[in-house]
This record gives sequence, C-alpha cells and structure tokens, in this order.
Amino acid sequence: MKRNQRAGAKVVSRRDTLKVCLIPAGIVATRLLAACSTKKDDDAGNPNDTQAGSNAAPGQAGTGVNPQASGGSTAGAAQSTAGSQAQPQAGSQAPGGAGSGAPMDLDAGGNDAQIADGGSTAADSGMSEVAGPGVPWATGGTTSLTSDYPDPFEGGNAGTACALYPAQTIGPCYADGPMNRKDISDGLDGLPMRVSLRVVQADGCTPVPDANVDIWHSGSQGIYSAFAMGTICNPGSDDVMNEMFCRGVQVTDADGRVDFDTIFPGWYTGRAIHIHFTVRVGNQEYVTSQLYFDDALSDEIGAQGLYAARGVRDTTNSNDFIFASGGGSPADVIFETVKRPDGVLHAWKLLTVS
Repeated sequence: MKRNQRAGAKVVSRRDTLKVCLIPAGIVATRLLAACSTKKDDDAGNPNDTQAGSNAAPGQAGTGVNPQASGGSTAGAAQSTAGSQAQPQAGSQAPGGAGSGAPMDLDAGGNDAQIADGGSTAADSGMSEVAGPGVPWATGGTTSLTSDYPDPFEGGNAGTACALYPAQTIGPCYADGPMNRKDISDGLDGLPMRVSLRVVQADGCTPVPDANVDIWHSGSQGIYSAFAMGTICNPGSDDVMNEMFCRGVQVTDADGRVDFDTIFPGWYTGRAIHIHFTVRVGNQEYVTSQLYFDDALSDEIGAQGLYAARGVRDTTNSNDFIFASGGGSPADVIFETVKRPDGVLHAWKLLTVS
C-alpha cells in the first residue's frame, strides 16, 4: 500500500483501464465478478446489463430490491434522459464552490441558505455554519473532521409528504461483512466528508429507528476495497482483497439518523461519482440504491490535489445510464451538500422507505 507523505494518509494506486460491468439485482455480485472482469469493453456500458426492482426473499443481502419502490422499474434500461435536468441549479453553488442537489443560496455568513424541504432558512435549520469565500477544501482524510456539525435535518421535514427513494442496482462491488463503524476511511487520503442519512417512512416522514444502513464507495483513486487486482472493482496495482476501506454499517438512532465519516469518492470509467447504500430493518431489505453529487461540485473537487492527478472524469450525471434509473428525478438522488468552515464537505439525504 503506497502512503501519501501528508499526515500519514494512504493512497491506493490504480491503472486507468477500468471497464464497467453491472450485475442484475437479486444476484450476489461476487459470484459473477470473475466473468464480469473478462467481458469485452463493448459490454461495459451496455444499459441492458442490469435490472432493478426484481423480487427477493426478505433478508437477502445486497439484492438491490426495494419491495415497495420503483414498481419493478428496470435500472439502466435506457440511456439517461436527465441531462438537462441534472445541470446545476441557479444559486446552488456554495462559497468556495460547494455544490448542492437542493436549491441553496449561501452568502458569506450562510444566513440566506434555503433548504428545499420545508423552505426553512439556514438559521432555522442549524445550517448557518458554512464556509465563507476563499475557504479551501480540507485535505488529509478524516483526521480533519470535527465531531460536531449542525443538524442538516432539523426543522425541514416534519409533517411533509416523503416520496420513496428510487431503487437502483447494487452494482458488482458489494462485499459482505463491513464493520459497524462511523469512520469508514481506514486512513485513506482525500477530501474529508461527513455523510448524514436519515431513514423515514413514507407515511408522514416518521423516523425509522434501529435500521441497518450499509454504505460502500470507491476510494479517491476510483478503487473499491475487498477485491483482487485485475477485477472490475480493482483495476489498480495494489491487492486490497483484505481491505475494507470506504465500507461500513451504522444503526439508525431514535430519529432515524446515521452519520459516516469518509472521503469523497474517486471516479472510474463509465460511472458518475456515487455512493451505494442498502437499508434493512431486521431481516427485511427496504431499499438498495445509489446517491450522487451535483456535477459542478464533483468537477470542482476533481480539480483539487490527488483528485486532479486522476485526470478529468469521463462520465457525469447527465450521461450515466444508471443515474436516471428507478424512476427518480435528479433532485431525488443527489445529495444536499455544504462546505463547512473547516473545509470539510457535509453531504446529507433523507431516505424514505415504506
């Protein structure tokens, strides 16, 4: 494992010969991984490779199924048509460039920020602590994170109608057995990020306590842990079979909330930048899907430090054929985000299940 000299953070190296091969939901990803890694490049972007919304037995790990959502929609059944819709909204750029999936207008003090759900102001919702002009992005991984940030869910969602989060494919890089932990970075270098998720029911946004929220994403170099070199999930030069970076599980509290500390994901060929997640309650899987970032935000972060060394990404939300799958709109699947005064990215999302 190569180590970055800055703050002892580690960097997993990679080759840029990645192919994307998606596996039908309802099939354990690792069973098809070997076959997937040998597919021709022509198949990498085949929108017919993956279907979401198939039925699965309760408690089956990582099936990509939401028993109630999406109505059995086909993930990636056609090229995304959300191109124009996925463009950054006016006023969505935070000082210093922190984009947001929700309409936000952040002045230097952050007091004019508007949150889409409920229309509450930043001051009302605890979102006044945002970076002013000229604040650089933090570096060095999660060592830069502080323990306390304002609650992004406060005051914005009580009593509102919540739409089911659209199911999307589990993808080929799911791995069993991630640890129950808050910091999932395992010391990887990159832009530090706090991910806050709140699980609620569609009926009145009632919080769902004791739900298991499982998330996983690539490291800053576009590599997933838990896979051998030469596979679709790890085209790099380091064997990370025994690593579990950027994977973890948390159990929701009484308010339905979990927080993860991690780093901003790196891009890989054929996919927009995203985070996978699964929500389970007991033995029942409620939704498996993906979360995305505003393209303007991804482009700004991609121009920084070790992300810039990766080069310009080849896929945005507008041309990622999974992005619009599941029947959701861009606003449904893009994180709300803000740059905190310490340069950390705070990303959050309300996850509605039935």
